[in-house]
Amino acid sequence: MTRFPALLLLCAASLLAASASAQTPAGSSASAPTEGRVSEWMSGEHIPAIPGKPFSAKVVLELSNQLADGTLITHTTYNLDARDSRGRTRNEGRNWTSPATGEEPGLVRIELFDPATNTRTNLFPLTKVARQWVPQPSTSNPVNAAIKPETTRENLGSDILEGLPVQGTRVTQVYPAGAMGNDRSLTIVTESWFSSDLKIALLTTRSDPRYGTQTVKVTELSRQEPDQTLFAIPSDYKITNETPPGSSAGASLPPADANAPPAVPGKFVSPPTCVYCPAPPFTEQARAAKFSGTIILNVTITADGNAQNVRVVRGAGMGLDENAIETVQTWRFKAALDENGRAVTAIVPIEVTFRIAR
Repeated sequence: MTRFPALLLLCAASLLAASASAQTPAGSSASAPTEGRVSEWMSGEHIPAIPGKPFSAKVVLELSNQLADGTLITHTTYNLDARDSRGRTRNEGRNWTSPATGEEPGLVRIELFDPATNTRTNLFPLTKVARQWVPQPSTSNPVNAAIKPETTRENLGSDILEGLPVQGTRVTQVYPAGAMGNDRSLTIVTESWFSSDLKIALLTTRSDPRYGTQTVKVTELSRQEPDQTLFAIPSDYKITNETPPGSSAGASLPPADANAPPAVPGKFVSPPTCVYCPAPPFTEQARAAKFSGTIILNVTITADGNAQNVRVVRGAGMGLDENAIETVQTWRFKAALDENGRAVTAIVPIEVTFRIAR
């Protein structure tokens, strides 16, 4: 899955609707339901782009959360993921299965990656849009890191899953009181069973008292060469290129906007802070689809606190990208500061979350 710089400015757009369902923010993942508690993204299978190790599988995701009164709430979904002999990868994202109807979880997003061109493509079946870009090196400067947890690792030995030998590891992270507003220490435990042959985890369980227990399990594993159409853009999709202009990072893709001037980041030790951040509106199409998800934008924050050169790094389609861009351009910031305390221009990723709440 795509990894972004540590600096993310979060703004949630919570909207009222008759019911809530979750959508993937990236790759094989789904957002946790929002019934009366903090939301968390549940990551699915991470598939490295390794040639010569083809496979396809059904990846089952489960989120279980026990409430204070003892009620257990469980949500499930699945993704059909694959990697071919060339190292190309496919990660799906689907809604949670409806607990009320048990209907098949709808396919919302497909992420493709081609290591030969370093090109990432997000397919949105609902709108028939393919958003394509070449990832760029981060231009952000390091900022003060959050308090790191005390981490211990334990070898769980070996086992067999899906006919393959796997090695188990338990990672325990203990955050001290006050690290994230907690009044006592907080412990997160992740157990992972890793296949050295395929270079993926076949089973991962993460227990976090804030969000419950998250399980990602590879099932119905096939080591045959996947159907090559799984890695292709369908002919009826509209392709939009979102590679930043002036990029030289290995791609043959044309600039996304040849008329837009390249932004130059300043060196900063204090990141910009949003002081006026109205939420972007939903579109009728997204509301009808009961969409919840996240858009990531790359934004230049000027020394006088304005947002410029807003570009989509990871979009959602359905008109939400355009709404996010238009709204973020109206935001006002306390500018980033350099080591001398002077306001400077900074390029930062901004994460805008659209969430349907009951």
